[in-house]
Amino acid sequence: MFKYRFSDNRRFHSDGHDYIFLAADNTIFEMDERIHSVISQTGLPKKFTRTQLFSSLGYDIDDQDELFSEVLKAKVIMPVNSDRHKKKFIFEDFNIDLQTLVFHVTDTCNLGCRYCYYDNAEKNPVSQKTMSYEVAKQAIDFLFEHCGSLKEVIIVFFGGEPLLNMKLISFVVSTANKKAEEKEIKINYALTTNATLLTEKNIDFLRKNKIGVTISIDGFEEAHDRYRCFTDGAPSYKFILPGIKKLISNRGDKPVVARATVAGAASNIRERLEHLLGIGFSEAGFAPVTTGDPSYQLSVSEMDHLLEQFKDLSKTFITYAKKGDFYGFTNLVDNLVVLHEGDKKDYPCGAGLGLFSVDSSGSLYLCQRLTGHPSSRMGNVFSGFDTAALKAFRESANISKKKDCQTCWARQLCAGGCYHEALVREGSLMQANYHYCQWIKEWVQTGLEVYGQLAAETPQYLDKLSMMRGHAPLYTRPI
Repeated sequence: MFKYRFSDNRRFHSDGHDYIFLAADNTIFEMDERIHSVISQTGLPKKFTRTQLFSSLGYDIDDQDELFSEVLKAKVIMPVNSDRHKKKFIFEDFNIDLQTLVFHVTDTCNLGCRYCYYDNAEKNPVSQKTMSYEVAKQAIDFLFEHCGSLKEVIIVFFGGEPLLNMKLISFVVSTANKKAEEKEIKINYALTTNATLLTEKNIDFLRKNKIGVTISIDGFEEAHDRYRCFTDGAPSYKFILPGIKKLISNRGDKPVVARATVAGAASNIRERLEHLLGIGFSEAGFAPVTTGDPSYQLSVSEMDHLLEQFKDLSKTFITYAKKGDFYGFTNLVDNLVVLHEGDKKDYPCGAGLGLFSVDSSGSLYLCQRLTGHPSSRMGNVFSGFDTAALKAFRESANISKKKDCQTCWARQLCAGGCYHEALVREGSLMQANYHYCQWIKEWVQTGLEVYGQLAAETPQYLDKLSMMRGHAPLYTRPI
């Protein structure tokens, strides 16, 4: 006799509608009354028969065959023996289609941000070096040699403060553009800056070359200057503001976005966001500081306070969305796009898959935040990838290898979390981020509830958000 079980799921109610999120498939759909009655059964054993299921409903259902077929098709219930045939992770495909290469053009920075993770020499022994033209040229060649069949690649400029090596950035753009034209490949550029060197000349270069810019700024003046100061301790907000405004007014077709670090205390997030949007940033996102220093770490209560503020901002986002307007709260936009796209994550990000960072010597690392960490070194642009190290990383970092994640309903959305965060807070790249596991689940739950409201009232708005992130609208995609 066949036995069944309920799929790993998360049910939620939003704006008068009942939804279910299926963890294994990363899919969301609205439940009608019949499916809701099936999934709400609490008196069933973990493994049950069809007869037990319908008996537990407590009333006769004329179209049992139709309903049973419906819940099976929707994967609300699954045959118990389906786990026996579940595909185990086997590392066979070792393609390296390099799409994004982060150029760590200089280790030098003209700010002395107190919470910066580069200040911890024990965990990140980065010497003060700049990338040479020779390394940059080899890195460009390496990118195009390893991009496989991709028709679009990305170069990101990072540091230190990358604009301190503006001559090299100009060389990279000129050289890479010629290479891209020869290869008939589209190339995009991005840069993260502290905004101290946004001169007229630099702004003109960024605009002409359509370089997307992310500015590290923590909000209004008092919030920003608390930790983001010059090396002599002088505040930086008033110094960077004129350049930011000039860049935004000359942005061209590339939006300028803000990234704020939340350290010490999670206060005034709404005020910070609305201040940044008021300056003219198209979006602003907030990230709790990554550090082992308790002076800057957010406590559990501060993380809870941050979550409550995120939830409050989500209500504002819904108000804007229902009017067809955009409220540039990056954290929620990213949350909704991941849910809308329905991609199942085997890894938390593209690090070590299609994204790598190259340092001033040409060494390759998993990502920009891990540049300089020996445990994340994956080869060199002169000698090639260290395939043994890369294979070992991909095998170990897969979500299937993180035991405690297997019973988590958000596992295909989180995949264990940021590698750099895990290294700093948990002591290993391969460890799941247990210290904010519950926080992530509650934030995803908020995303689900917002998603439900928008799906019911303005579904095409979700497509618009996906298109902003470079995805095709779902309703035009081939089936």
